[in-house]
Amino acid sequence: MHTSLENLFCFRTWIQLTLQQKWRQKARILSCLIIEDAMQGHPEELGSLVEVLKSGMVTSDSGHQYKLQSDAKCDTMGTLWRILGVNNGAQRVFGEATGFSLLLTTLHSFQGDGHSEEPYLLVYIKVFTYLLRLMTAGVCGNTINRTKLHAIISSHTFYDLLSESGLLCVDYEKQVIRLLLEPAQKFFSKAYCFEFITRFP
Repeated sequence: MHTSLENLFCFRTWIQLTLQQKWRQKARILSCLIIEDAMQGHPEELGSLVEVLKSGMVTSDSGHQYKLQSDAKCDTMGTLWRILGVNNGAQRVFGEATGFSLLLTTLHSFQGDGHSEEPYLLVYIKVFTYLLRLMTAGVCGNTINRTKLHAIISSHTFYDLLSESGLLCVDYEKQVIRLLLEPAQKFFSKAYCFEFITRFP
């Protein structure tokens, strides 16, 4: 009986890993297609990426839902910021799809995990880093998006979620402040935005 349960657990783990890999590959392919077709905003495709990040769940071909792991979240965010860096229409779509609310849903997901110690904080700061770099790419040269981001960052909800995330600790508070300052810049030149997007891993 014990062996059967172990086999079932291993099988479910294998399915989840396979699904995560498929999702990451799909996101990368989608990124290439949208970057190649920079004349279009691709609202449906970008909206689906944002919704997956918000829900933190990915659906298999059979209809089962699995939690999106942190590495897959980072890959998806990386896909989005690459798209936003070369497609001005995508910036508009990202803002209209309430992409900046990912700040709230992602921080809230840290609470849902129920962990506030190492090594979980190391995972959280990695996800938060990708998240803030995505936010910065979303506001580069875009006044409307900058206003939307400011509304969220200046809200009590964001402050409370960030305070309760565990990231404002001695080990990470300086990194968090630095990340928050990047999208908080009032002006972004095109040259800065290009340099920023190309240097981020």
